[in-house]
Amino acid sequence: MNIVVPVDGSRAALRAVKLALAMAKAKRGSRLVLVNVQNLVTVGMGEAAIALPAEVEHRMVQRLGRAATRAAAAACAKARVKFKALVEQGPIAPAVVGVARRERADHIVMGTRGMGGVRGLILGSVATQVVHLASVPVTLVK
Repeated sequence: MNIVVPVDGSRAALRAVKLALAMAKAKRGSRLVLVNVQNLVTVGMGEAAIALPAEVEHRMVQRLGRAATRAAAAACAKARVKFKALVEQGPIAPAVVGVARRERADHIVMGTRGMGGVRGLILGSVATQVVHLASVPVTLVK
């Protein structure tokens, strides 16, 4: 079983990793695909990143993505569960679902962090977007 787990270094993401590890251990031969998605908002650049050379932006994205997946990768290694860590760039929900398709995922397990207030009502959550876009089961971990 291939389980995609979006990670961002948050507690919610690590709770999702913990559940995914338990699922993987229950089914022999399973592996986790940890994915961190970076975009102009997540790297804290907003529109200023447009002026960055592509190579510089790529290095920054990879560095931030590796940092965000570090704790999740360590948990997988400690649990002795096969895993792969990926760093993607772009809108988060479509990138997560794209990885799930490419990696032939059987399941997506992800943490939730409510945006709250008006912002959440207008924009919706990444988790909600993933649920709507995914063609595989999605488990949300609070």
